[in-house]
Amino acid sequence: MKRFYVIVAVFWFAQYIYVPFLSPYLVLLGIPASIVGIVAGSYGFTQMALRIPLAVGGSIRGNHKFYIGAGLVAVAASCVLPLLSQSWVFFLLMRMLAGIASATWVSYSAYLLEAGGEGASRSMGYLMAAYAVGVCSAQAAGTAFYRQLGEMEGMRAIFLAAVFTSLAGFALLLATPFRRRAEGEARAAFTKQSFFEVLKNWHLWRCSMLASILMWILFSTNYSFTGVYAQERLGAGALPLGLITIICQLAAFGTSFAIGRAKGALPEKRLLLAGFALFALYCALQPYSALAPLLLLQIVCGVAYSLLNVLLLASAGRELSKDQQLLAMGVFQSLYSIGMTAGPAVTGAVLERSGGHFPLVFLVLAAIALGGFAWTAKSRGLAQ
Repeated sequence: MKRFYVIVAVFWFAQYIYVPFLSPYLVLLGIPASIVGIVAGSYGFTQMALRIPLAVGGSIRGNHKFYIGAGLVAVAASCVLPLLSQSWVFFLLMRMLAGIASATWVSYSAYLLEAGGEGASRSMGYLMAAYAVGVCSAQAAGTAFYRQLGEMEGMRAIFLAAVFTSLAGFALLLATPFRRRAEGEARAAFTKQSFFEVLKNWHLWRCSMLASILMWILFSTNYSFTGVYAQERLGAGALPLGLITIICQLAAFGTSFAIGRAKGALPEKRLLLAGFALFALYCALQPYSALAPLLLLQIVCGVAYSLLNVLLLASAGRELSKDQQLLAMGVFQSLYSIGMTAGPAVTGAVLERSGGHFPLVFLVLAAIALGGFAWTAKSRGLAQ
């Protein structure tokens, strides 16, 4: 299983090595904030469209290795595109293809849940810890390239690094044995009745939409417009831009690892409430922070993100059978992609129409986080 976690880290390294710099880079190229938001949101759109079909395909084929490999190849292909042209259309296609790659994440999480071993929360904790290791190391490498080579050559080196890293991950995957169900067993896992049972599960829908609120905030702030704010209003250079996401992911790694190591039942509802409260605080304080406090705020973002993501992911399929877990992950990740798609697009549009009024944008996001807090507080069926 250790090699599996290495593949997880490599996959997200290639996906996120350029993320802290992409939105500021697009602004530097003269692309309007509304288009930057659409480019950022397109990553979630393809995931929203493909995660349920991929979950159905995975249930029928029972071969997670195939989908994980296809995702690694898609990452490499996506990062070739910006090497060919600096047109926003190529960046849009790049992020859509990256979204297709990330849609295969459903196979990573479902493979762990089907394999058993540690409890669901602990398995997801270790999975998200591997994710955080990949993202943190990626952004440390990306920051070094961006600082040493400058915006243009630095981004080119970053995209090339993503191509070669994802291909190395694919080679490692080929050498890694995966348990695959027998053909008859794999087909028995998917039936129309089972599919509709998953779709009718209210707890799954609730967890998915709460996760969509999480992704709306995360992708509108730390993964896109926090960097734009830091560059335009605070004069941040390459190092602070990289640190914005690195600090967040280090905090997320520590929180995910702590959840994975926790003994006994976790107070699910209280931790979810804490996550949304921290996100609201994070958003409300950002537009009034100097650069150093803004970097410290990313710790709050990382803790909030990890609490919500790990617990909602672990809880989403709790009421469903083991054979329904892959379908549940497909529905969960498809629905939370709504937030990935709509969040940056709406935030970019609001920012452009308000004449770059960052306090308004971040306070709206804080209000959305408080909406998630209120929904969680009223919800029954979550472990206290």
